[in-house]
Amino acid sequence: MPASLIALQILLILLPGFSAAYIVQLLVSRNTQTDFDKVVEACLYSFLIYAAFVCFTHGSLPFVLVPAKPPATDATIIWQPGRLLGLAAITLAFSLAGTGYFNLDGNRPLRKLKLTERTTRRSIWNDIFEKEAKKIQVVQVELADGRSILGLLTYYSDAAEDCSVYIEQATWVDAAGAKTPIPGPGILLTKNATIKSISLLDH
Repeated sequence: MPASLIALQILLILLPGFSAAYIVQLLVSRNTQTDFDKVVEACLYSFLIYAAFVCFTHGSLPFVLVPAKPPATDATIIWQPGRLLGLAAITLAFSLAGTGYFNLDGNRPLRKLKLTERTTRRSIWNDIFEKEAKKIQVVQVELADGRSILGLLTYYSDAAEDCSVYIEQATWVDAAGAKTPIPGPGILLTKNATIKSISLLDH
């Protein structure tokens, strides 16, 4: 059997894991992964997906391995179309479970058991905004030049390195405390604005 065909069969077997890993990467803000990290994660998802499939189907797989007949030396993989839907459903379930684990901080039980101090989110920037900004929308953003912007937090960047926020109903506050409303729906502050601090305020 040509090496390219063998590689294609291996790719098809690992495809559920790569699909699950890709969906999680689309829906979760995470630290940058190397190619090796992505492959390892996809292989782990593949293992878990096939293990779950075998449990649900009482030992069956979505494909059948047909032994080689002389003079052939390689086995043939025959996929079972009826079982592929079940495999796709399990893949989707693992994708959503992985997304929920990262976005909802699945490490909380482990922190209570003192097994780790880490959260599943990208940085403290994401921890604070995910936990607090949903409850407290009024913020005061202090800039490096001494001015501040007061308003309603609507959007914020995924990564602390970007450090961008969008403020609606915004008002400039100068160093003396004088306020100047900003006309228009809001203002976008990028990392070029040099944000010094962000205060989450009560209404």
